[in-house]
Amino acid sequence: MIIPIDKLLTYKGNKYILTRATMAAVDKIGNIKGYPENDSSWKLVPNILKIVLEEKIVFEKESPLEDE
Repeated sequence: MIIPIDKLLTYKGNKYILTRATMAAVDKIGNIKGYPENDSSWKLVPNILKIVLEEKIVFEKESPLEDE
């Protein structure tokens, strides 16, 4: 299996934010270094989840602007 299930299950952060950021990365697939070019490259979301969980890509959550 492509997704490292053990890392996904032990992930301590918000899994919704993780998967939402992963889905956003699908739009930027051409800019991702290390994306596989073999037969499994058509499996976008599992490959990107693997790259994120292995911390080859880091997402930073922006906090919403607060009214002062």
